[in-house]
Amino acid sequence: MVKFLIKRPIAVLMAFTACFIVGLVTYFSLPVSLLPDVDIPQITVQVSGENSSARELENTMVAPVRRQLMQVSGLTEMKSETRDGSGIIRLSFDFGTNTDLAFIEVNEKIDAAMNGLPKDAVRPKAIKASATDIPVFYLNMTLKNDLPYRQTNEDAFLNMCTLAENVVKRRIEQLPQVAMADMTGVPQKMLRIVPDMGKMESLGMGITDLENILAANNVEPGSMLVRDGYYEYNIRIASILRTPEDVENIYFNRNGLVMQLKDICHVQTVTRNETGRSLADGKRAVTLAIIKQGEENMDNLRKELKETTDYFAEIYPDIEFGISRNQTELLDYTISNLQQNFTLGFLFIFIVAVFFIGDVRSPLVIGITMIISVVITFFFFYICHISLNVISLSGLILAVGMMIDNAIIVTENVSQYREKGYSLRRAAVAGTSEMITPMLSSSLTTIAVFVPLVFMSGIAGAIFMDEAFSITSGLMVSYFTGIMLLPVLYMLFYRIGIRKHNWFTANFKNLLKNEWLTKFYDAGIEWVFSHRKLNFALALFSLPLCVFMFWIIEKERMPKIDQNETVVSIEWNENIHVEENHRRVNALLALTDSLVEEHTAYGGNAGLSVRNRK
Repeated sequence: MVKFLIKRPIAVLMAFTACFIVGLVTYFSLPVSLLPDVDIPQITVQVSGENSSARELENTMVAPVRRQLMQVSGLTEMKSETRDGSGIIRLSFDFGTNTDLAFIEVNEKIDAAMNGLPKDAVRPKAIKASATDIPVFYLNMTLKNDLPYRQTNEDAFLNMCTLAENVVKRRIEQLPQVAMADMTGVPQKMLRIVPDMGKMESLGMGITDLENILAANNVEPGSMLVRDGYYEYNIRIASILRTPEDVENIYFNRNGLVMQLKDICHVQTVTRNETGRSLADGKRAVTLAIIKQGEENMDNLRKELKETTDYFAEIYPDIEFGISRNQTELLDYTISNLQQNFTLGFLFIFIVAVFFIGDVRSPLVIGITMIISVVITFFFFYICHISLNVISLSGLILAVGMMIDNAIIVTENVSQYREKGYSLRRAAVAGTSEMITPMLSSSLTTIAVFVPLVFMSGIAGAIFMDEAFSITSGLMVSYFTGIMLLPVLYMLFYRIGIRKHNWFTANFKNLLKNEWLTKFYDAGIEWVFSHRKLNFALALFSLPLCVFMFWIIEKERMPKIDQNETVVSIEWNENIHVEENHRRVNALLALTDSLVEEHTAYGGNAGLSVRNRK
């Protein structure tokens, strides 16, 4: 086969060039995410009931829903938690369960439970999650004029909340790379009407009269169909009160006097009873958790979001947009690590080839082969729906080192045949053919080590399957590249030296291939065989020593790494007002200002979560 390929170098080069181009195109089409897209076998059901105590909500809503959900197939565990105004039911399933079907069945059971719930109950909401649902980053909106740990301008903050909810959130969710922008820290608003009782009494009006005026003007009669000849018009009439101006400009007739509601009332927009707040660097903030579409590129999302936030920052100069908890940094580090491996690998190949082989053409042949192997591997990523994530790139980094080994072995073996006096073509054929079987057995034994990752149980097995796929595909591509493309490139590169001589064809003295190295190796071998009993005893002693070291060595799930983020959760063990919680959070964050670069916090009525970045 090798002889057949070497006789057709143009066909081989064109075939691999086409594969390289296809791999390069698919590389830019691959989805980029932090983790593989793995469905987590858990579904959460959220139950809400305003103005309901924990006991009342448990008896009237959570318990009936829980009884229905116990009939869901594949369910392994169910946990529920009820608080004042809200309840959560967590369902766990066997790994491998089709979460899409389970999600449909859960919603069917919720619909069946609705018949036994109170008439005005809000339908419980089911949520399923996957590993890609982790927010890529958090967008914090704060007022520039606010001072850290000081009182926020309430009216300006409410206007910013309206902007975030009606403009910013919708614009971000329109980006093709964004699946959802989950917003927190936005208080619910309401219109507060404070009547002037003196004026109302002078007009002979009471609270009931005021309620009737508001009810008469806060209506939505629907739509009507108007026909005009051949044309029909669908006209919708609505009179919904949404802003303070809508209420203030209501006209009413009292004792023959036509007046406006603002003449007897003061209307303003206020917040309802808050259940939580979001803080960023000591300022009250609106936080949007940006969740990426599963098959989109993370770099494209980052660029699009930056353009969007820059645009909003330009037209709304009073609002500051900041990014926190950026999960793309880990992925950027992994990709840069892969690039660094390529650079260092090519450099070391060059040094090793110069010192051991004695020319500069071998590292070029090995480097080209290695780059083509990696790019073609991306094509298999594409057809097998594997994303570029931390796990798959880690496997590819491991495979790169093995790819270099395959290329070096073939190149060195061909060079040895040339040293024996073989012609260039004959050496390329003989050297490559001799390594076909050993390289295949070496690649298969390496792949066999990573095959058990595919059969690991639980989510860990599904996640690390990407690593096993990266190593398997990378090694097989490098194997075929090494026995098909490398001998052709070797022959073409070394054929140049037949016609002319320059730096490209220069040969260097083999500094590390001198007699002293051979003598040192021979002396070591002679010493080992002259002390066979001692070396055999050392080998036997090393086996129980390894077993003993395995038992006493420290074991842990994850290695110890330097962290640049700290998460602190505090439960006050008492129901306190949001304002009091805000005051306590500010006191804690002020103490960490000199220790961290940025900090964010989320607080409620009973506790808070603080995240610091060093």
